[in-house]
Amino acid sequence: GQGRPRIQPRMSSCTPEAKKILSDLMSEKANQRCIDCGSKLSVDWASVNLGVFFCIDCSGKHRGLGVHLSFVRSVTMDKWDDRQLAFMKAGGNKACKAFLKENDSYDLPLAQRWSSKAAQKWRGQLKKTGDKPGKRPRG
Repeated sequence: GQGRPRIQPRMSSCTPEAKKILSDLMSEKANQRCIDCGSKLSVDWASVNLGVFFCIDCSGKHRGLGVHLSFVRSVTMDKWDDRQLAFMKAGGNKACKAFLKENDSYDLPLAQRWSSKAAQKWRGQLKKTGDKPGKRPRG
């Protein structure tokens, strides 16, 4: 395929660590509700570069934004690598929502919210945190 690197980063979807990290994150109250519509139903989708969780309906809208704005993964079906998990740990619905509210961008319509300057700034902050090699569990 074009544009896809042959060497994949270490995927850890099936590892107990990855499952535990994701389930710990999803046990946080704010992450149990879709960041966009507030639904509690099937909130098992996430945006890696935004570090947020959302429902299946909003996941379709996020996919439509393009991966540069929102890189969508299924919490249950997709494989996750260490870097993606680091983004999720650095983010979270509560922190992201607070950041966007501070920057008067949370109440914008979904597409405008995630393409706003505030969202761009948020993605940049997450990238800095997510790119720092943290202590990794020995595999």
